[in-house]
Amino acid sequence: MKRYIFIIIICQLAFSAFAQDNHPVSWNFSSEKIAPLTYQIKLHATVKEPYHIYPQGSAGGMGMPTEFLFDQNDNVEFVGEMQEKGDEQKDEAHLSYYSKGVTFTQSVKLKSEQQTTLAFTIKFMACTRQMCLPPSKKQFTLSLDDQGKDAGVVKNEDTAISSNKAVSASKYEDFVLADMNGKMISSKNITSKSKYTFIDFWASWCVPCRAQGHELITIYNTYKSKGFEVIAVSLDSDAKAWRKAVEADGYKWTNLSDGKGFESAISKKYNITAIPRNLLIDQKGNIIAMDLHGKELEAKLNELF
Repeated sequence: MKRYIFIIIICQLAFSAFAQDNHPVSWNFSSEKIAPLTYQIKLHATVKEPYHIYPQGSAGGMGMPTEFLFDQNDNVEFVGEMQEKGDEQKDEAHLSYYSKGVTFTQSVKLKSEQQTTLAFTIKFMACTRQMCLPPSKKQFTLSLDDQGKDAGVVKNEDTAISSNKAVSASKYEDFVLADMNGKMISSKNITSKSKYTFIDFWASWCVPCRAQGHELITIYNTYKSKGFEVIAVSLDSDAKAWRKAVEADGYKWTNLSDGKGFESAISKKYNITAIPRNLLIDQKGNIIAMDLHGKELEAKLNELF
């Protein structure tokens, strides 16, 4: 028991320290006059190891694509589509993600000589092979001139670094959330009837979550008859994507969500700053382990049963 209490404390400290660090993705921007009234805008993301971000056209619901939303400006006309090239990209081959950095390039043409400032929002998500941070949204302004000034930050919404509180590991509390049919389900109805319950925080767009979900299927089928249950709490804000992922991956356990993503009450209660996260609790609601996946989870269940 002392060993597992120590592990839980270490997990708390690690995620608390992470929450106080800067976000692993930083942005800088410039504009260059390339023709009369025409400018080339470069938006560069620097990505710290071991993180990566996704291209604009990230498809299949796996990994949230990087998205740029420009405010309406009557003096600006966009020329062509935004281009992108990763720092590690040696040719025109498509990359599924950018692990070092990436430059997004967009040409614009002004309708008059008047001084013009672009306002825009960037939505993106940083992941490693093991976990994903909450989606980030940052707002900037960029002056269009021939000096190429950096953009100024207007608003920064990095949920992952907004708090330095550790995940609560001392007490589990029952909760009520809707299943995929909209029926309200009390976690107590499941935990009180099971010897051990695995509460998994995940999302459809989280690649590591989906990979670990596949591993969990075999473990669930092995230990379900012995008293093991799973409650998957989705932090999706897109109900259609959530249902599609559950059906596509074949998750037969209890699947719940309130559609509020990282703003959900349960996410804030346990200060979920990255996913996948999970809790293993016993029938009395005691948290006996955290963040076990694959072989580690199977070994723990083998020991318990």
